[in-house]
Order: sequence, then structure tokens, then C-alpha cells
Amino acid sequence: MFLKYTQVAIRATCLTVRHLATDSTYNLPFKSKILHQNSIGVSKRLCSNKSAIGIVDYAVVKKLSKEPQKLLIDVREPKELKETGQIPSSINIPLGIVSQELAASDQLFKSKYGRNKPNPDTALIFHCRSGVRSLKAAEAAAALGFTDVKNYEGSWLDWAEREGLPK
Repeated sequence: MFLKYTQVAIRATCLTVRHLATDSTYNLPFKSKILHQNSIGVSKRLCSNKSAIGIVDYAVVKKLSKEPQKLLIDVREPKELKETGQIPSSINIPLGIVSQELAASDQLFKSKYGRNKPNPDTALIFHCRSGVRSLKAAEAAAALGFTDVKNYEGSWLDWAEREGLPK
């Protein structure tokens, strides 16, 4: 049991390290970038996730407001949502805390997001601005044991274009 939770913690940590190392917004000094790049190699070995992440498109996401058993998670930062808007029925859990929130207690999750915490077999669909961060979040959810995990590859840019909204 301890080993199982240790492996989950390692995978979640490695995904975060990988995100930090590849996200240019952090402007890391040269030495830190090298350390993070080395950590990416370690995380790929420790965190290889053989389960495939499914892909959904606009048509699937458009129907989600009529499918409350599925959970649409926007992993952008709250300030991004204020600037552009949000896909109806989605909840906002920024990428940096996705693993933590999906591992939270049922009661805490419901009090924060107004939705029941997803079960391991709940359909989870992640999106962000362009589909990169949402893929990382989907990988993190799969590492935590969620089995029905998908990425809206077009994400906000596709949604906004089709809905006539600002990007």
C-alpha cells in the first residue's frame, strides 16, 4: 500500500517538475534550467504512463452541459479566465494544483468546486488555452489512477473561435 502511494506521489511530483522545466514563464537561471532538464529525464523514467490519454473535440465539449456525470476541468490560471471567459459547466483547477485537488477529500472538493469529487472511473476532460497544459493535467490524473481521462486538444482557442468569443 505504501509503495502504491509513493509511486503516485513520485509521478505527480515529476509531472510538476516537467511542467516547471518546460514552461518559459518561469524564466529560470541557466543552472536551474539544467537541473530541471535533468529532472525531466528522471521523471520520464519514473513517471512513464502507459495509459493513453483520449482526445475530444468541440462537438463533445459542446454537449457536456447536458452530461453532468462528466467533469470538464479548465487548468488555466484564474486571471486567464477573467480575461477570456470560461467554457460553460467547467470548473477551474489550475495545472499547478490539479494533482493535489484530485487527491483531496470528497468534502473539501465539493466545498471548493460545487461538484462531487470524481471517482476513478468518472470521465474527466481537461482543457486550457491551447491543449498543452491540459495534456499535462490529464497525465497527472491518469497517474493518480483515473481511468477515463481525455484532453480537449483545441482547448479555449478552438472553443472561442467556434463560439465567436475573444481568444
